[in-house]
Amino acid sequence: MGSFISHYSRLFQVHKRNASERASQYRKGLLQSRQRNMKKMAEVVPDTDEQSLQQFLSDSPWDYQAVMNQVAEDTNVILGGKDSALLIDESSIVKKGNHSVGGSRQWCGRLGKVDDCQVGVFSALSKGSDVCLIDSELYLPKNWIESIERCDKARVPIEKRKLISKLDIALTLVKRARNNNL
Repeated sequence: MGSFISHYSRLFQVHKRNASERASQYRKGLLQSRQRNMKKMAEVVPDTDEQSLQQFLSDSPWDYQAVMNQVAEDTNVILGGKDSALLIDESSIVKKGNHSVGGSRQWCGRLGKVDDCQVGVFSALSKGSDVCLIDSELYLPKNWIESIERCDKARVPIEKRKLISKLDIALTLVKRARNNNL
């Protein structure tokens, strides 16, 4: 597993600091914890804590898109080619309260009804029964876009504060995949 993380290590280099060890701990937490929240993940991963994992995701300035582009490139080596397909779909995650970015009363496909949830649009590369997520974008509903204070508090980047349909997000994911030669 060390070579897996070392392959991505350069993507977590920010100025003179490298966050790849924290990335490795976060990955281990996702794989080992039954509940995927920072507290539960920190309980099963040695030498980490809830605060440092949260800081890695929320405050560390590594480039998410660069990581996903590398994942897409690596996945294409394994799954790309004549019989591969790019899959695009949306998925929702039930969220209660109003602190999760994009969380709102909207169609929740997972529940089959309108409820409080976050919605993302995802792309995956597949070949036969093998599939790997290669990109994603969070959908921001109108009530989020219109609330400057809410977006500021959640640190939503200015360039993401646009009302974009899920279909247009899907087209963006297709364009990025094509830019990555998929």
